[in-house]
Amino acid sequence: MRNFLISCFVSVFMSYFIIALITYNDATITWSGADLLHQFLLALSLGVIIGCANSLFLIKHWPYIAVLTLHYGVVLCSVYTIGLFGNWFSFNEPSTLILLFIQSTAIYIIVWCFIFFSLKRDIKRMNDVLKQNRGE
Repeated sequence: MRNFLISCFVSVFMSYFIIALITYNDATITWSGADLLHQFLLALSLGVIIGCANSLFLIKHWPYIAVLTLHYGVVLCSVYTIGLFGNWFSFNEPSTLILLFIQSTAIYIIVWCFIFFSLKRDIKRMNDVLKQNRGE
């Protein structure tokens, strides 16, 4: 449940962060309340999908790299599907497709690194507690 909520939060946060960057770089763009609500709901639905996709990591008999690759594929497919409804890219401008890919991959790598180092820190704490309990 924790990972699910984190996925929703990260998705909404990153969507609004990207909206802020787009708006900052192009003064002609304005967002109405309805547009922001629409983007919020799309970002939230993306978070829900990614949160559900996190259950792939519970598959213990698959190699970790296979699960990570499948999860990344699900995330990318979800981003492009949701992005189609949110007009996050244009088929007329291939550069927007590439930019969305780069942004999605960068966010994926940042989140993965955060989770990796968080887990590494937790494992170190557990090992320290075990050492203390053994009297080392």
